[in-house]
Amino acid sequence: MTVPPVTESTPEDLAFQRFVLDLALQPLDRFDGFDRIEQIAASALRYQLNFIGYGLAMAQYTRTPAFTGYLAEAQRNAIRKMCDKRVWGYWALESLVGYGRYETDPIRHANVMYSGYFGVMLGLYETMNDDGVFDRPGSLRLRWNDSRAHDYDFARLAGAVRRNMLADPACAQYPCEPHLIYPICNVFAFTTLLLHDRLHGTALTGDLVDRIRDSYLTDGWRTRGGRFIPGRLGPSLTISRPVLGYDAGMVAWLNATMPDLARDTWTTIRDRFVDFDGDTLRLRGNARARIDLGNYNVVSGDGMTRTFLATAAAEMGEPELAGALIRSLGERHLTLENDGARRFHGPSTVTNAHHVLARFTRADALRDLITGVVPEAWRTGPVLADAAYPDVLVARAVTDGSALELVLRPGAGAQRVRLAVHRLAPGREYQLSGAVEATLTADAEGRAVFEVDLDGRRAVAVVPG
Repeated sequence: MTVPPVTESTPEDLAFQRFVLDLALQPLDRFDGFDRIEQIAASALRYQLNFIGYGLAMAQYTRTPAFTGYLAEAQRNAIRKMCDKRVWGYWALESLVGYGRYETDPIRHANVMYSGYFGVMLGLYETMNDDGVFDRPGSLRLRWNDSRAHDYDFARLAGAVRRNMLADPACAQYPCEPHLIYPICNVFAFTTLLLHDRLHGTALTGDLVDRIRDSYLTDGWRTRGGRFIPGRLGPSLTISRPVLGYDAGMVAWLNATMPDLARDTWTTIRDRFVDFDGDTLRLRGNARARIDLGNYNVVSGDGMTRTFLATAAAEMGEPELAGALIRSLGERHLTLENDGARRFHGPSTVTNAHHVLARFTRADALRDLITGVVPEAWRTGPVLADAAYPDVLVARAVTDGSALELVLRPGAGAQRVRLAVHRLAPGREYQLSGAVEATLTADAEGRAVFEVDLDGRRAVAVVPG
């Protein structure tokens, strides 16, 4: 297996990452800093949590695969916040109105916009962290009231996704809002199955990817010009025309399973809607179609489109274009900073979270993360398991299976900080560089603690003696 590249986060990268870390690391019952408009459509809390999880998983993959600590904790918190009734309680009324059935369980029937996206959060977290906490029965408890709760775990959620995808023999895609089918949501659904199959040796996906691919090509889900129909009422009645940001989302998330369709769609939208000569960037098309669906901004809402395009450009191997799109957000929107955490003012919280995903994505990164291009050395080698947040900002953390390399920056001023390292060889002595101590010895469980004087960029190495 080729070892994926691990690069170093810039101070700017870390500042934007802090925005989503702060959202996720607050107490589980709080949603400070989230957009609270409605819970049925695109501004809903669930999508904000989804992209917080995706962005942090990507940051872990491309910059700090040998760091768990608060980065893993933030992903777990985002997953647990998905179980808050304020996130999923909308479904009971929507199911009653749309299907004539009172259904308090948001996973059992339809509702791919909750279950499909949720499953990808679980799969990406488990891919990057040696932690099966969400495989335990009942680990995802959706409590409706004191007498009713719906208990799930990764396997049970994935099983429900599969049942929904097989419910209609004529159409493997299942609805978001009642009877409305969106391909992008179903990409997350079958990606959930792929992730569970890879991680747990199951065979839930079956031929679903092939069936959906055939449907894309034969049932009119793509235009003759190579763009996707965003949604239909049932499998055949088109309700919306192609949308630039939507096409970009399909490009990024299809690259793992249908790379030829992803590339074909990217070529279409790149040639028709993006003018970029290496310096000047301009998006073509109707600006009114580039609304920020996370807060329904119609005046200056194309930040969402630019963020989706940046993710697709990075995934498709055009880092210069991705960088230009990301820079354009800063040129078009005021950047706010609060205690070292940055976000763009105007774009929605989900767009700001998606920006973090775009910022940390490299060529084929989503493909590699979904398909599990994770070297054995990363799974077994030493990891930085504990560092205080925000005192320690981890810009790079990687292991070759025996040594650990770190790049750290201070997040709360110069100070001496304590770091905990796990998965060392029990009882073995290690040489330290960049630390207060010169050596450390792992305990019987392969763990050790040491200190670092952190007053600027600090490279630290833990090397077997």
